[in-house]
Amino acid sequence: MTEEQIINSLGFRFDDPCEVKGKISIAHLFTENKDRCGIYLLKFSDNTFYIGQAKDVVKRFRQHCMSYDNIVHLWFQPVEKEKLNETEERFIRNAESDGLLLKNIVHVSSIVGESNLDKIISPAEQQEWLDTDKEISNDGYDLYPKVEEKYKIRYRQRFENLKANKDYALIKRILSTYIHKCLPAFKKTESDFWSLSCLPATNQNSFPRYFCMNVNFMEVFVAGYDLETKEPFAFFVLSTHFMHTAKDINRILTKYPDMDIAENNYKAAGVDQVSVYFSDLAQVEDILLTEPVVVKSIKELNLRLMRKGPTIFSKYHCFDLVHDVLS
Repeated sequence: MTEEQIINSLGFRFDDPCEVKGKISIAHLFTENKDRCGIYLLKFSDNTFYIGQAKDVVKRFRQHCMSYDNIVHLWFQPVEKEKLNETEERFIRNAESDGLLLKNIVHVSSIVGESNLDKIISPAEQQEWLDTDKEISNDGYDLYPKVEEKYKIRYRQRFENLKANKDYALIKRILSTYIHKCLPAFKKTESDFWSLSCLPATNQNSFPRYFCMNVNFMEVFVAGYDLETKEPFAFFVLSTHFMHTAKDINRILTKYPDMDIAENNYKAAGVDQVSVYFSDLAQVEDILLTEPVVVKSIKELNLRLMRKGPTIFSKYHCFDLVHDVLS
């Protein structure tokens, strides 16, 4: 779709934008008797866009001007306050799917411009890591000896409890494989861009968890068991890269007949995301070791999330578990 078609499909009029280049206020365009609550679309001089919601678009535009000096066009359509969240999310997902280059962070798959991750791993290194099996050098970096003991002991008892589990050797191998294969420069990015919790309290009365891997704002890899049946479960979140060819998806579904695939709606992950669920931890290990197309899908999702920013779950990070897994 063309830029014009996309903008019109969202309900804006491409040929009738508000010209806002060089302006720091749009109060003259929205007088007091004109509805200011709704969804707006900004176009920047570099041909990128931003979709947002505002209860008062005049105030919101002023806030954007504090961060950007290259806004050239604005489109707006009134939306009831109760429908702002759902409409904004739908517009962002549709616009990105149709090819509009968005500056948004939430609800999108792609990140435009520089990222905090670039300070640790260059964009060229990120792309090479994504395209190949080559690990990014950690340059001998090891966070564990540098962390104060008070942060290590916080979850030490949980770690000891998990180590006593009869399946710990398998859990450890799975985590080691995932960390090495699916997280870029995993030692340099540990705790800041990804975190691993041990025996978290989530769903402990129904589906207790052995661990939860978090990147950015979301959980990306979880394993645990059904409290009632004692059967294990695991799931990870990934892009749909592995589903792009019928040959790949048919082979994988035949190889793992009990694997379930479900669509997600995590805000941080964007439009291209699914989860795969397993009831056999051995199959989780096998797919990570033998299916590079699945691994690449996981890598795509994790790199996308890391480019959006650090994890918010660092306070739950179990240093002892990671140290044992990587030792």
